[in-house]
Amino acid sequence: MAKQFLHLAKLICSLVAITSNLPLSIAGEWIVETHSLVIRAPATIAGVEDAAIGDFGVPMYGASMLGELVRSTDNSLACEPFQKAVVQPAHGLPPVLLAERGGCYFIEKAYNAEKAGFKGILIYDNTVERLLTMAAPEDRPEIAKLANDISISTALLTKATGQKLADTLKNGDSVVVELDFKESMTHPDNRVEWEFWTSSNDVCGSSCDRQSRFKLDFAETAINLEKRGYTQFKPHFMVQKCLDSPSSQMCRNNCVHNGRYCAMDSIPEALQSSYNGRQVVEENKRQLCIRQQAESKHQAWLWWTYVHLFNTHCKMQDRTFDSSCAQRQIQATNLSLHAIEDCMGSSDADTDHPLLQAEYDAQGTESIGEAAGRVVLLPTVIINNKQYRGRLDTVSITKALCAGFDETTEPEVCLTGNIQENNCAVDSQTCWANDSMRLDACIDTYRGYVCKCPDGWRGNGQQCSDINECLEGTAGCDHTCINELGSYHCECDEGFNLFGGQGSPGFCYPKDMCGQDNGGCEGPCYSANGTSVCSCGAGLRLADNGKTCVDIDECAEQLADCTQQCVNKHPHKSGVPYSCSCDLGFSLNLEDRHQCVKTSEFLSQMGVSLKAASWWSLAAASGAAAVLAILAGYAIQRFRIRQEMHEEIHEIMRQYMPLDSAEAANASETLFPSHKIASFKPTSLSPNRKTFVGRGENEA
Repeated sequence: MAKQFLHLAKLICSLVAITSNLPLSIAGEWIVETHSLVIRAPATIAGVEDAAIGDFGVPMYGASMLGELVRSTDNSLACEPFQKAVVQPAHGLPPVLLAERGGCYFIEKAYNAEKAGFKGILIYDNTVERLLTMAAPEDRPEIAKLANDISISTALLTKATGQKLADTLKNGDSVVVELDFKESMTHPDNRVEWEFWTSSNDVCGSSCDRQSRFKLDFAETAINLEKRGYTQFKPHFMVQKCLDSPSSQMCRNNCVHNGRYCAMDSIPEALQSSYNGRQVVEENKRQLCIRQQAESKHQAWLWWTYVHLFNTHCKMQDRTFDSSCAQRQIQATNLSLHAIEDCMGSSDADTDHPLLQAEYDAQGTESIGEAAGRVVLLPTVIINNKQYRGRLDTVSITKALCAGFDETTEPEVCLTGNIQENNCAVDSQTCWANDSMRLDACIDTYRGYVCKCPDGWRGNGQQCSDINECLEGTAGCDHTCINELGSYHCECDEGFNLFGGQGSPGFCYPKDMCGQDNGGCEGPCYSANGTSVCSCGAGLRLADNGKTCVDIDECAEQLADCTQQCVNKHPHKSGVPYSCSCDLGFSLNLEDRHQCVKTSEFLSQMGVSLKAASWWSLAAASGAAAVLAILAGYAIQRFRIRQEMHEEIHEIMRQYMPLDSAEAANASETLFPSHKIASFKPTSLSPNRKTFVGRGENEA
């Protein structure tokens, strides 16, 4: 027992030395983090008391546990292993051990309680004093390592509170308590700000072992949370001023910048020939510069990438803890080695280093906020300006971070099975549910659950009713809205396609109704407003069925402009809707092929045309080669006109001067000398060419 008190005295003296070494401006008050102990029964002692969270075990941040107190009569201090397994309380609640301080280390009591099957331990003080934080004895590594096996909640009570509970149990009453951690961690918004006070030293004992292991195990989680914007992380390193002359051997071996910044952790004697505190401070400075460089690139998580690499490859035990190993890891992160070395500067400089000086100042309350208090323990995690108490491992820290999010804003990792159970799966939740639809209003959160009606439902979460979006006009359907329980869907009229409309606004756009079988149309098809619209060409109209085309008798319906005779034609067979012709003694006007003029007038028109043709023939012969194509086209047109005129003259001569075929041919030769129309042959003409294509068609 004397040896234990000696170790405890050494630990207390070391903390006093740390405190006395800090300037008054930063030697802020040490904050004892607490949770609420709610005494539920018996009613005679019911109330709420503070319980100081131990720095070992796993606090239930953001949650609570209802339990029944148990006190051992033959092992009241819990300093010895329990010989029998814990007897489950009569009410079926988890058993929580109540033990008195003294006889052994706090951590030993918690270890024995865990092994006996208790779900928590409350240790009450044996001295009248304010609450203290229970910590592992780092000068007793064989005792401190027990922290790795403690996963229950641990807390210290004042003597008055503990004695009240002990006396009640002694009287034979059952004591039901709630260990309430729901407000032990602040949770203001959807991002958690947290800090990690650590050291690059990996051989200082169980504390350094926990830190190194944590950096390796937690790196992936930390990087993921930082990348996705859920957290804002900042590393810190504890430093102290040299108590001796800067030129002394102690300061030269453990400090940089002429004694301004010294290591606070030790090097084992077996490694002191290779390493000293100065190298630890230099690596701490390097990691601060790495963080600064990573932040400047908006990739702050690269600090974790480097630290994971450094703790994997650069170890004191392997004699690889040096600058050359560190530089190789920096290069693997793609950070600028030159910029980091420039940030570090010379460790022999007799000047302040801005990053190390900021760390020294931040160990008090000025930089990290009054609520966080002074940093004394190493390692220390600060979450939302509250110092974390408990085991340093991935699951425990993840739970504490999850407790720092405003409810329903936590990342997915907070709702996984190894972090918390699905609170909506328990029978005690009171949210509305529709079993037939397998639908409920319960939303699982890290802290518990919240009741919120699902989309499409309205209410307070305990009661929900369907929203009729169609009736309220909030659906946004173009044509038809169909309400459903908890939702709705849109439908479109025939001939339209639907875009969206499944519990969201629906847009109706017309289908291409002509895409298949030409929309059923015989003629051209047009798609308009979801229907096919058929049309027909010139001389045709739609039948009563709206699909097929029938001929228009322009002559009978007096739609033709013929002055004498009109002949209806079917456009599909003749290519024209109708044609005009003239009575005996009349011919079609050359300028208006619907009108008939006397044959004498027609011949007069023909003569003018022939003169014009001769003039244009002379002009074509003297034209440049560049307009040959135009003239050729014009000549063909004139040739066709002459064909019609020849047919007209032949008909006139046949009427007034009957001739046989040979004579008619000779007469034609006389009227049209070969030097003017060399290729003209009456036998090549089509019969009855005194007809005219209806208006709207090309004249021939």
